[in-house]
Amino acid sequence: MKKIIVICFIVLLSGCSTKFVYKNFDWLVYWYVDDFVELSNEQEEIVDEKLKQWLIWHKTHELPKYLEHLKQLSSDIQTRQINFDRIDYHQSRASEHWIRLKERVIPDLVEMAPLLTEKQVESMFKELDDINSEDAEEREEHLALSDEERKKKTIRRNKKNLERWLGKLNREQEQLIEDTYDDYHPNGELWSQYKVRYQAELRALFDNSDRSKDFMDKLQSMLMNPEVYRSEGLTQRNLENGIKNKELLVRLDSLSTVKQRKHLLEEIAEFAEDVQALMQ
Repeated sequence: MKKIIVICFIVLLSGCSTKFVYKNFDWLVYWYVDDFVELSNEQEEIVDEKLKQWLIWHKTHELPKYLEHLKQLSSDIQTRQINFDRIDYHQSRASEHWIRLKERVIPDLVEMAPLLTEKQVESMFKELDDINSEDAEEREEHLALSDEERKKKTIRRNKKNLERWLGKLNREQEQLIEDTYDDYHPNGELWSQYKVRYQAELRALFDNSDRSKDFMDKLQSMLMNPEVYRSEGLTQRNLENGIKNKELLVRLDSLSTVKQRKHLLEEIAEFAEDVQALMQ
């Protein structure tokens, strides 16, 4: 249910507006990076220049694509064209937006990677380890709940996510979410194993003092294609859960009211207005 609405490629925020984040992107990047590494003055100057280039590229080349996609999505909702194939189409387009962003930014990140000192590398991986430990604690707390408690917690979260976009759910929709809970495969442990495996490979790469072309090629490959480090079990579960999720969205749409679709269209329109404003 984390991808319950396909327009989340625009922004993955918690209460912040799209315009605020976009216009304060440089400050927010430094605020976030500071948790991992403390940049030198020289490194900050390089990052500043890269950030300017990324934002100019994103505003010029990407925002028009986002706006066009949002218009397509709104049209499909208005004309009641939300079926399995159209949801698949919109999710594929969202993935394409993400891939283009990676293709633009990752080569620059790889280029800057050799500038990191041993101390900075150590700080970065320590922070990642701390995050993994926090995730493990949360997972243990979740597993400590009874099956019924976990089910209620997950269903409550899924309903809340949907209500963010549709407004108050009707009883049929609530019942559908409750009835389909058991259709999904739990994959939290598999995701955790994947993250640990992937970060260990990254750490091994950075532990090698050689920062030659081989290092940069390997790093770019790892950053562009992290999914190759996922287990077959995780990949299969993600695929099956994705299919179930699309089927659920189609059924939820068939149960949606005029008021709910209006609410969803207004939410999308708000994003579109932000994107339009940022293009000026």
